[in-house]
Amino acid sequence: MKNMKFIYKPLFIFLALLTFGCEDSIEGINTNPLAATVIEADLLMPQVLVGGFSANRTVELNSMNMHSQSWSATVGFGVFVNPERYNISANTTNNVWVGQFTTALRNLLQMRRLTEANRPDATNIIGQAQVLEAFAYLNLTQIFGDIPFSEALQVEDFPNPKFDTQEQVLRGIPTLIDQALANLANETDIVEDGDLIYKGDRESWIRFGNSLKLKALMLIANVDPSSVQSAIQAVANQPLILDASQDAVLNYTDAAGNENPIWKTIDQFGGGVNTFWGAGIPLVNIMNSNSDPRRATYFDTNSSGDYVGQAQGVFSTTGVSTISLNIIRPAMPDRYATAAETNFYLAEAALLGYISGDANAFYRAGISASLNSYDGAPGQISQADKDAFLASSRGSITSDTEAVALRKIHEETYVANFTRAIESWTDQRRNNVPTIVLPTGAVLTDFIRRYQIPLSEVTSNPNAPEIVPLTTPMWFQK
Repeated sequence: MKNMKFIYKPLFIFLALLTFGCEDSIEGINTNPLAATVIEADLLMPQVLVGGFSANRTVELNSMNMHSQSWSATVGFGVFVNPERYNISANTTNNVWVGQFTTALRNLLQMRRLTEANRPDATNIIGQAQVLEAFAYLNLTQIFGDIPFSEALQVEDFPNPKFDTQEQVLRGIPTLIDQALANLANETDIVEDGDLIYKGDRESWIRFGNSLKLKALMLIANVDPSSVQSAIQAVANQPLILDASQDAVLNYTDAAGNENPIWKTIDQFGGGVNTFWGAGIPLVNIMNSNSDPRRATYFDTNSSGDYVGQAQGVFSTTGVSTISLNIIRPAMPDRYATAAETNFYLAEAALLGYISGDANAFYRAGISASLNSYDGAPGQISQADKDAFLASSRGSITSDTEAVALRKIHEETYVANFTRAIESWTDQRRNNVPTIVLPTGAVLTDFIRRYQIPLSEVTSNPNAPEIVPLTTPMWFQK
């Protein structure tokens, strides 16, 4: 393998100005003149991870933290006001669409094709690419709903790919992951230095794939549990991300040019002081009611020494807890899949009878994974505080009714998803937990539940569906 040093160049001057110089449509993805055709396949992965995924997960999609109301904007700049009040920029939807389809999926396709042509025995590289393809499609359907999937990227046969329904996409993702797992089953050459997540650890990629598969199945189970119950049990018996040390994470660094873009925003425009983002009321209320030790990691206290959230759509720092620099820092990671998330899905599945196993044990493992995920980082939670929280009534669902236990699982999922914008918004939509309120000044009369497919795609692809209102529920919502 060739050495690949991770150098991340900032992709924006400010959130309102972020754009990508790529083709807008799915057809353009298939004919992208900038796509690599001769370079080593393993050199494509850093571009996929940084430019394809995390560039828009940490910048464009940070507004989803406001949609789930775990974060709240505290300044009245339009770049914060508009998305918090559900006025979603066309640049945002276009950048996310192009970033995921072009920079991620197009380059992953090239990665597979180059490997198949030049190193056909290196099936692990193909498996890595397929896991990331599943991740991209999972991101996209959580954001847009119906998307090109079965015909995507196949320009020779489908220059104008059809849009599969969200149900079809979610049911197709496990099949794609099964293909990836088959390619990862035996040890071969694998991307190492260019793998900014696991450095070529094959077993970790298997856990990542299985954990994504579990998530897709649990989204389906929210609507049609009987159709996937056996599949959930089967994947629950496979290697999964169950410990915080196994999380699939894109780590930014303190090095100039490699910092997390959210940190760059407050560094460049706030002098390194966070006056832009505060605590969301629903999240703070849950954490206050349980004396949650993660409060001191997540937030600064207000002038009275309290943890207080900011109402959505109000934009003020008066009396509000801002998000701590323990969180918004140069090395703030982008967490693709976590042990907390996996364990909470298993706890829910066990509680509802989809799988065998101890729901309480999974629940406690989820809390522990969340608490442990800050070990070695600013705001690390002491062992004494971890033990006390797990020993409290919050640390067990054994004596709870099913309804109470399920709500605790969903609330702890919400707490653990702090900074994971797509995932936080998805779980709030999926579970209706916690209860949220319409932002002050919202341009919609109901909650936002999706982003709209970019107009450029709608006008260029005759198979694109009509624009769906932002308030239309996702298929996976009850």
